[in-house]
Amino acid sequence: MERLEEALEAWRQAIGAEHVRVDAGTLAEVERATFATTQRVPAVLRPGSREEVQACMRIAHTMRVPVFPVSGGRNYGYGSRVPARTGSVVLELGRMNRVLDWDEDLAYLTVEPGVTFAQAHAFLEERESWLQLATIGGPPQASLIGNALERGDGGGPHGDIFQFVCDLEVVLPTGELLRTGLGRYPEAYAAPVLRWGPGPGLDGLFSQSNLGVVTRMTFWLAPRATSVRIVSGALEDASQLGEVVDRLRLLRLEGTLREAYSLWNDFKMFSVLGQYPWEATEGRTPLPETLRQRLREEQGLGSWHLSFLLQAPSEEQVQAAWGRAEAVLKGVLPTLTCYREEEVEQDALRRVPSARNLRMMYWRQRTPMPADPDPDRDGCGFVWLSCAVPMKGGHVERALAIAEPLPLEYGFEPNLCVLGVVPRCAYLVVALAYDRKVEGEDARALACYEALQKAMNEAGYYPARLGIQAPVLMATAEDDSSRVLGALKAALDPHGILAPGRYLPAIDDEGLVR
Repeated sequence: MERLEEALEAWRQAIGAEHVRVDAGTLAEVERATFATTQRVPAVLRPGSREEVQACMRIAHTMRVPVFPVSGGRNYGYGSRVPARTGSVVLELGRMNRVLDWDEDLAYLTVEPGVTFAQAHAFLEERESWLQLATIGGPPQASLIGNALERGDGGGPHGDIFQFVCDLEVVLPTGELLRTGLGRYPEAYAAPVLRWGPGPGLDGLFSQSNLGVVTRMTFWLAPRATSVRIVSGALEDASQLGEVVDRLRLLRLEGTLREAYSLWNDFKMFSVLGQYPWEATEGRTPLPETLRQRLREEQGLGSWHLSFLLQAPSEEQVQAAWGRAEAVLKGVLPTLTCYREEEVEQDALRRVPSARNLRMMYWRQRTPMPADPDPDRDGCGFVWLSCAVPMKGGHVERALAIAEPLPLEYGFEPNLCVLGVVPRCAYLVVALAYDRKVEGEDARALACYEALQKAMNEAGYYPARLGIQAPVLMATAEDDSSRVLGALKAALDPHGILAPGRYLPAIDDEGLVR
């Protein structure tokens, strides 16, 4: 950091002074998240092209100034735009917002990191495309590439988003350029439709890592189904959950369910349907059990709520899928209901990116969610923990037995969700929603997060992704992976200037892991 001022001047020459921001307002925005942060940011860079990203990285590498790349900066609940360590210059890629390629026949879309889910959806709608992207529970203004690199999950047949991308263009910490798959070769027509080329596949190196800055990515799209049904059902008793999970696993493995199912507990349902009942509780938290039961009755909810979509190219196929799902699930879910497309809101079909699920971040706020929600700006307190759990009823019940009581011990409602994004593994997602204006709540939320992750790790259920509240896993690997990953980091980023401390070990000035 001794050469920061020299680097700032070099960046001004490379990308324009107006795109190198050091004003207090901009820095305050990028230092803010939905939980307490202490990291300080000396500057924000906003390059407008891959060539400008390369120039920024060459300067950072030469002058040994750390940088932290973000795409849309809306990684709410995991740290937003805040770097993992103080002193990192934020590299914002939002100006790079072009759709670079689209093929309706081969069903793919190639974009820069500033392209959002809302923008991509509008692009396809304007062209009357028969294709759809996965949609996420996060904001419509979130970046496609940013979400994919964090291995985020979504709705639709391609809900395990990173499994359906290829042809990454990556700027390495030294400013060098790399293309994965066949994209490195001239006139490689199959680059956007085949993930692999000759030799090792490199795509995975750049997801959940700090080995490079991805400036381009191709997303494979799914056909829009002609016939759609939404299926939902309430579990009156949480003891049904294990059996329901086992039956859902069967439907996922055999292909009846082509996309994720969602199991939400009552607290999660409350937080999306409304806000904390401050008057009824006279300001006390967490929600009393008697009021919890009353809210269930008033809103017609069970202890858990199941929902999923059935999609097919024809009415006959979707009816057959519903018949099979009903036969498998009715024994444990007698209230299962199947809705036709015209009976529900269009957003519920997951074709339109929606801010609906952001409501849960405003659960403990005293004012309603605004029309243009920004949980960072609005002071929402919110922390995510997402753990991978084998999709067997016994495992899910065991993991929930750990995850449910701990938030209550710290004064938070256990907002819980089980997602069946892939057929063999469920994501158990815990949300901690609170009011940051209440003294001590920030510290209590982070203490609860640490206790949850520690307890889940000790039980053998490790995170599916991490936020900057825990930028590296709180567990020690039993193999040599730390040394191998450290060697990769040292080889690609010899001065350790790219997102230090994020996912992979940090490298000191001598190229040593620390």
